[in-house]
Amino acid sequence: MAKSEKNKSKWVHLLADFFNADADKLRSEKKIMCALRKALRKNHFRIIKSGSYKFKTGGQGVTGFFMLAQSHAAFHSYPEYGYLALDIYSCGGHNPKPIAEEIKKYLGKCAATKIIHKRGSNFFKHI
Repeated sequence: MAKSEKNKSKWVHLLADFFNADADKLRSEKKIMCALRKALRKNHFRIIKSGSYKFKTGGQGVTGFFMLAQSHAAFHSYPEYGYLALDIYSCGGHNPKPIAEEIKKYLGKCAATKIIHKRGSNFFKHI
């Protein structure tokens, strides 16, 4: 492997937090799953399996996941706080940033923060 390739990681982990989102959108298991599914497909992620669960108590949030050929996408909503946590890990060279942007569009007017972590960078330094 060339030295320049050793310092590159195609493994990207995105963590996004969405604040002040519409509580009704955060309670809709079907709509959140649909929005994330469409965003993943639009950006050429291959979905292997998905699942979700809507909580019947508390704020009636939703948790969901997509097992991807490139790794995974998962979320948990807290309607009572107007908050959604999104986690996307891509080990196949696919960019997870547009997925977060699509979810922000679904949620509408809300604030968002994103953290991008290049996974495996230490691994490449040691091979």
